[in-house]
Amino acid sequence: MGGASDGLAGSSSLRRILMNINEQIQLWNQVIVRVLDIRIKRVGHGDEIRDYVAPTSMFMYLANGSAELWADGDVWLAERFHLQHIGKGKRVSVQSASSLDAYMILYKASLPASALWEFHMMMQTENPFMESWGLAPSEPLVLLEMLQAMVDDWKQADGGGRGQCDQEKSSGKDDGLRWLKAKGDFIRFTHAALRERAEHPCVPSLAEQVIRYMARNYRGVISVEQLAQQMNYTPQYVSRKFKEQMGCSPLEYAIRLRMDMAHNLLRDTAATQQEIAAYVGYPDVIYFNRVFKKQTGVTPGQYRQKYRDAVSKDTRNRSNSSVVAPHPAMYHVDNNDIHYHLLSDGGNDMASSKRKWLATALLCLTMAASGCETAPEGTGGKNNSATNQTANNTGDPSQAETKAPTTAEKRTITAATGEVEVPAQPKRVAAQAFLGTVLALGVQPVASETFLMNSPYLEGKLDGVTDVGDSLEALLEVEPDLIITQIAQAETVDKYAKIAPTVAMPYNRFASIQEEMRYFGDLLDKKDVAEQWIADFERKTGKLREAVQGALHEGETVSVMQEYDGTVFLFGPKSGRGGRIMYEILGAKPPAAIPEHMLADSYYEFSLEKLPEYTGDYLILTTNSTLEQLKADPIWGKLPPIRDGKVFLWNENQSWYRDPIAVEGQINSLAEWITKAAKK
Repeated sequence: MGGASDGLAGSSSLRRILMNINEQIQLWNQVIVRVLDIRIKRVGHGDEIRDYVAPTSMFMYLANGSAELWADGDVWLAERFHLQHIGKGKRVSVQSASSLDAYMILYKASLPASALWEFHMMMQTENPFMESWGLAPSEPLVLLEMLQAMVDDWKQADGGGRGQCDQEKSSGKDDGLRWLKAKGDFIRFTHAALRERAEHPCVPSLAEQVIRYMARNYRGVISVEQLAQQMNYTPQYVSRKFKEQMGCSPLEYAIRLRMDMAHNLLRDTAATQQEIAAYVGYPDVIYFNRVFKKQTGVTPGQYRQKYRDAVSKDTRNRSNSSVVAPHPAMYHVDNNDIHYHLLSDGGNDMASSKRKWLATALLCLTMAASGCETAPEGTGGKNNSATNQTANNTGDPSQAETKAPTTAEKRTITAATGEVEVPAQPKRVAAQAFLGTVLALGVQPVASETFLMNSPYLEGKLDGVTDVGDSLEALLEVEPDLIITQIAQAETVDKYAKIAPTVAMPYNRFASIQEEMRYFGDLLDKKDVAEQWIADFERKTGKLREAVQGALHEGETVSVMQEYDGTVFLFGPKSGRGGRIMYEILGAKPPAAIPEHMLADSYYEFSLEKLPEYTGDYLILTTNSTLEQLKADPIWGKLPPIRDGKVFLWNENQSWYRDPIAVEGQINSLAEWITKAAKK
């Protein structure tokens, strides 16, 4: 497994892992975990686990062999020992060059409804239980020993192979203790896995980077020089390192990817051989036939005839929630000893007809996105050909021009993921993030997501906005020409980008609300609106800032917190809960005892023993408790702000939102409260 930092993509991945791992560990500490299955699959020499759809989140540990492990569009090259986390719904393929053991732990993690909203937002947008990552463990035998013990204990608790339904019927004391032990063992295993990831963050090797790039671009022209430029190495180095690890050249591997997709299309669609050849990167269908026969031993027509009536219904039971076509390196599902989980988790034959319809629609979408003008002569591009033929028949070239689609003006903007080409004047914006900011600029988006649309500060402002939730299909239906998201993960951005140009910006990326408004004013061609809003806002808040500064005595401080389930969260100037308003806008100061790093992120969790030290003269507290309940509490009741009535209480639905419209709705209340409280 390639664990070294190879190339620019590797260093970028490393930075992203280091940024996210602490938040993900916090989320692991909040969830309720249920172990669904623990078992081992022995994969023989040259055997494989084919296109298995993970019915739930899972860990997979490959031991005692080498393999190529695919999870949707990403690949990991395992050598001897490999730890893999796989998100629910991912299509998994393990292709083994030697015999190996695949340990699998299927689990479900859920947040209690009372958890902090930031955690619920993370579950919706950057859910680590849906994420796929892999690494070569630094202590492989420790993990292997834990897994072997877990498998043995699970078999005993499972009565030697009972299904999940039978497990739930068992009520014996011994069985209950075994299930509890399995859960405890899983928590210890997860702790070891996350510690490995935090202490030894693994980024893709050069070969893995090359394969991932080719998997996304194999339909176009691929050369070693092009790959070298992408990886920031010389062509000779890329070829040599790739062949050392894969046993073939990059171009030979690209042919494999093309042939794998051709296999899928021949089996699962009614596309012609010319259409398939053009789609997988071969304008010349004769050359495609020759390459196909060399790889498989039969012609494309013979292959289609052979598999026409032999497609397993299990191959059609795939996730219907993605706009990304199945990965070319994936193979069809064989019945294996973990497939029953797919069926018990809701898979059924009804998915097959929907998958056929969706595959056809997505194929059309992908071909349309690639542009009919790029289709080889005589293949695909039928509409284009028909248009040209009509123009030729009439002899009027102007008719062809009027029928040709117009290209909207584009420009380039910098996002968290790099430069993005966007419409110069977007008309149909999907605000999957920054909904309040978009509305404050006078732009009525066509779509957003449920959580943002539930803001009490946006009531009456959402006419014509469709709640698409996190459904890519629903988002596709509203036909946006620009998508705004806070998720900077490449996998998510790539999926959105197949629908429309996508700008990813995390919520805490902006140093001030003015900077946020100017950025999106530029993006949405509303610079004048942004500057006018800023001028009005600064005039209004300038007066409020003077009032607050005049009310506070020298050295007095303000703390912004939320109490939840026996823990406390601290909020700084980049957050909601009043943090942005008090620190950034009104100029209040936090207690000097609070370390700077705790205020740098959106929130920071700390223990109750630090509460007296971190509580200022004034306290803004998000809570479901009343003031009387807090005064009666042996810890909270001793804090001066609560004892002296210098606390502002509100609930999470009121305090979470921090967009410009929400801030306008909150700032008067907070300024009025602190000026009155200062007189006590």
